[in-house]
Amino acid sequence: MKKILTILAIISCASSMAFTQDDIYFTWNAKLQLNGGFEGEAIHLETQDVSIKLDYETTEMIIRFPLSSLKSNIDTVNQVLKNKLSDVVFDGELSLDYINTESHPPQSFTVAGWLILGNSKTKIEGKGEIHHISDAGEFACMLGMIVHLNLKELKVNHPWAGLENEFEAIITQAILKKNKQ
Repeated sequence: MKKILTILAIISCASSMAFTQDDIYFTWNAKLQLNGGFEGEAIHLETQDVSIKLDYETTEMIIRFPLSSLKSNIDTVNQVLKNKLSDVVFDGELSLDYINTESHPPQSFTVAGWLILGNSKTKIEGKGEIHHISDAGEFACMLGMIVHLNLKELKVNHPWAGLENEFEAIITQAILKKNKQ
């Protein structure tokens, strides 16, 4: 199965979202990658502390991870990130009418919502795919998404002059299950 794509940046609490417990699926260890450029070289940041909450009826979702959980291939970036206490939160919705919980072919979608980072709240869009997992017990689907981000538009302040503004955020291996445990 092809690993699918993404999202980053990402969302605060959506207490206004009316999730009904029967239609909610979760994951706590999805993988998020951020790919961009730093001083003419590729920079890769990654975390596996991504939580996703997805309502299968309304397709509303919340994605969250601690900024301090990001690790990169550059030591100076890691030093700054490890002291960041805020969460990155995405509060959005898939373009699907609902998510089929029965066996189904891959479902492609677009996603739009608010990326919240500190005091910054920015509308972002991306795309993704959901794959049904047959015979997986309580697991229902694998979600992948990709979002293109611009640090300047997100109002991200950072201390590195050589950091490029354009990044790609990719979420892979997000296996959603109904049970919270």
